[in-house]
Amino acid sequence: MAKLINAKTIENALIQAFEAWANEDINKAHWDDQFKEMSLWDYDNETRRKNGEVVDTPRDIYDLGALYESGIKSLNFEKTGSEVSANWHWDATNASGKEYAIYVHEGLGTNVTARPFTDDISVASSFFRKAPGRAFKLQVSKAMAAL
Repeated sequence: MAKLINAKTIENALIQAFEAWANEDINKAHWDDQFKEMSLWDYDNETRRKNGEVVDTPRDIYDLGALYESGIKSLNFEKTGSEVSANWHWDATNASGKEYAIYVHEGLGTNVTARPFTDDISVASSFFRKAPGRAFKLQVSKAMAAL
């Protein structure tokens, strides 16, 4: 059997697939992997204080969960014309009130090791070779097969 499906139906299915990917595959599974699986990062778990002191209690990228939670809770979808985007704002602040995601991500300040937790979804050249890209293709395939 052959059938012709109108463009709006296809568009709606693709939007639903995108939103399911962002909610389920990224906001739940991917960020958990990035923040809670320290073997992903070549990180020595060494904690350096502002005063240069190295302490015995190592911290990881999850730490107390503030950075992780700030991203998870900030997921926002924007639909403008024919474009749909998902955005996260990692706005956790340190004791001085500064947002610190960039310090963790790029290995700046007292964060001696970069942990680029967003790169798997933000670097277009490698997106489809990584788990998030494969999950996205699967969501789109399922949506198209259901039409």
